[in-house]
Amino acid sequence: MKTSETRSCPLPSWAFSLVLLLGELAFFVWLTRKGVERGIWSDAVGGVLFILLPLALRAVVCFGSYRASLRTIPSKDRIHRGELLNFFVIEYAHFCKQTLLQLPFPVFWRTKGDRGEHRVDGEVILFQHGYAHSGAVWARTARELERKGYRVYTIDQPTFAPIDTMADRLALRIQEVLRATGAAKLTLVAHSMGGLIARAYLRRHGEAALDRVITIGSPHHGTHHAVLARGTNGQQMRIGSGWLKQLARERINVPFTSIYSVHDTVISPQSSSHLDGVQNIVLYDIGHVSMPSGAATRGVLLDVLNQPDGTRADTGEQPK
Repeated sequence: MKTSETRSCPLPSWAFSLVLLLGELAFFVWLTRKGVERGIWSDAVGGVLFILLPLALRAVVCFGSYRASLRTIPSKDRIHRGELLNFFVIEYAHFCKQTLLQLPFPVFWRTKGDRGEHRVDGEVILFQHGYAHSGAVWARTARELERKGYRVYTIDQPTFAPIDTMADRLALRIQEVLRATGAAKLTLVAHSMGGLIARAYLRRHGEAALDRVITIGSPHHGTHHAVLARGTNGQQMRIGSGWLKQLARERINVPFTSIYSVHDTVISPQSSSHLDGVQNIVLYDIGHVSMPSGAATRGVLLDVLNQPDGTRADTGEQPK
């Protein structure tokens, strides 16, 4: 087994998210108290502001990400005004849930497989999360799959480690899950940067342990938004990076599906998720953050999982 250079990453993703959240809340406490001390508003108003400010900040981030993604969405595919509110509310609700509840407190969102409570013999699924996230973001989808008899597991990666390091960690997790279940192979489902981790895993460790790979909203050719991403992995996701060019030379030898949205709010251009030579499924009116646990994407994922050989033809043309 190949191993990557070890780079210390002492802060796991949940700890990073918790520190970030506590720092944000501490700032808002200071801000609202200052307003009370200076007589700008009352204690009651300060309390309301303390609740509203984190929500307002997340609304600004969601809207800003959407606006930045518009320049790579063809005008003919722009979301109509009548549908935009629904699109934004869904994306915003998932973003709030992830950043306020799931990422800082993953222990409350573990799957039955992660807790060692599986009592079924269904297909084994391993969920790989994306940049600065954790397995907790799959919670709703994981529960739905478990109800249908799948054995579901997740992995948590360090926040800013190189993608190849994450691929080696994924290899260890795959072997751990296979030993726990007694299965010979499993299906790997990955969101966002997780799709690059999956492909790096294939390059470094081969496909012998995998039945198939399904990526959801992954920047297979990079994303403009990565210029804002910190860490080695953020640099690797930038369009034209040397790491992406090397990865593109690797042939994919396992049934592989790329699910992505024309209206992705983080992967820009959205066509970056399209991979030649694999099954591509194009979605509409779905944002990036809502993909791991959103109902619409979950339905498509279940359809793909019900395809025994994963070889169904593309369901849409590559966006221009």
